[in-house]
Amino acid sequence: PAEERLIRDLGMYKKTEKYIRQNISTTQQDAIRRILSDKGVRNQERYADIQQSVKTLLGQARLIVAGADVDVGGEDPQSRITKGFYELIERTYPNLSMLRGIEYKEIDLSRYLEGSGLDLGDNLSEQEQEVLAFIQSNQRGGVRTTLKSTLEKFERKPYGWYYAAILCTVAMLSTRGKLELRSDSDILEEDPLRDALLNSREHGNVVLEPQVEFTASQVRKLREFFEDFFDAPPKSTEAKALGKETAEAFDGLVNSLERLLAQADDFTFLSVLRPELGKLKEIVGKPYTWFLTELGKQEDELLDLKEGLIGPVQKFMGGNQAQIYKDAKRYLKEQESNLIHIKGDEADQIRAVLNDPACFKGSRIQQLKTHLDTLKQKIDEEVGAVRQQAITQLNAMQTRMQSMDEYKKLPEVRAAELDLPYKALIDHINLQKLIAVINDSLRYFEEQGYQTLLANMVEMAAPKPEPVEADEEKPKSRVAEPKVEYISTRKIRVAFDKAWLADEADVDEYLQQLREALLREIKVGKRIQI
Repeated sequence: PAEERLIRDLGMYKKTEKYIRQNISTTQQDAIRRILSDKGVRNQERYADIQQSVKTLLGQARLIVAGADVDVGGEDPQSRITKGFYELIERTYPNLSMLRGIEYKEIDLSRYLEGSGLDLGDNLSEQEQEVLAFIQSNQRGGVRTTLKSTLEKFERKPYGWYYAAILCTVAMLSTRGKLELRSDSDILEEDPLRDALLNSREHGNVVLEPQVEFTASQVRKLREFFEDFFDAPPKSTEAKALGKETAEAFDGLVNSLERLLAQADDFTFLSVLRPELGKLKEIVGKPYTWFLTELGKQEDELLDLKEGLIGPVQKFMGGNQAQIYKDAKRYLKEQESNLIHIKGDEADQIRAVLNDPACFKGSRIQQLKTHLDTLKQKIDEEVGAVRQQAITQLNAMQTRMQSMDEYKKLPEVRAAELDLPYKALIDHINLQKLIAVINDSLRYFEEQGYQTLLANMVEMAAPKPEPVEADEEKPKSRVAEPKVEYISTRKIRVAFDKAWLADEADVDEYLQQLREALLREIKVGKRIQI
């Protein structure tokens, strides 16, 4: 309001301030300096009165917005002016209230893109409807809508929305599946989408397009397929989220089957996955819209594939049947040299199951387990019998050696040295599980070790020759005794012209030939091991 005294006081304040500033530094008289200082103090008091007067008058001032008075109560000028500007903003940007007072921040953009804290089942908010209607209107008119044009639209009257609010609204519409954002014709999703929204230099290249509407029937069919094929209900109910979840589930399935296929060296039947895996890989990478519109054409084929192959294989590999298969294959490999000594067709039956590309179906593995248990029992019994036979034979050889006069002449220490190899070989045989190894160990001992022991025994028992003093004029030469050679009866060849003995005459003839062969070896100084 007009106030004559306020104007007069302002004039006096400014005149006094100027006069004091001009004269206080030039005067040399103390009295004048004191008068100017007093005037300065009173002028500051006048200034405080002016401030209070202005505050009072502002509290009484009329506030006018759009040519009309604004009814704002109270006398505090700052509060009245703030409320007046609120009224100005509300009249200038009537659509600002669509934001409902929610504070949007750029750092929250990832949360809106992920749908965190966003109930996707709710209806669109007013601000979302406004942005979507703008984009749809442009599309109907053939106008290309970019993120930049959207920001410009909603930052101006009558909206006045701020930057972060517009970006978060676009992000919510994208998460709800109402908008698609493209850059260079590529659909933006996840990290590329977030980066595109935050990079203001690229906003002119980011195109906003309304998402194709899907029918409730399409969504329902995809949900039913998902539950039947992946044995679990989907988490999503909205079309876009459901399509993306299905795409991710197929990607996970392919990765899982690839890991199984990598084990084909251990599980031969897994090679049947290879051609079917190629079909599934054709699905991976499809846009989410494909799962809602095109997947139904392959639905029956995929469900048959799941029921006839993928499901049984996954169940087989996830249970104890895989371990039974692996144990059987490993056992056959370990016992390969023992199998020729075993009667029965259990090994062939096991191989047939292992080589069957459909062994993961039905009760084939239960049959394999039965054959495997029977084969293990037979092999254990046969290995035990061969081991016991070898030990018995070794004991017999040791007994024969101990009954010889040369052995009886030896002191206990020397006799223990000769007995030690028998114990070592018996311990070795007790640890062996392969029949061929047991037989080879026994055969080598019979042909080599036993002869060496007998020769050592004779040498130990033979008296040592007394040392002879040499005559310097007539040195005596000593002839070394020939070393006795021991041979096994297996190395003696009998000149007999028949493959078997058929009657008593054959026996007599063979024995005569054997006697002659034995005598020939003895006459040349050899000893024959029996």
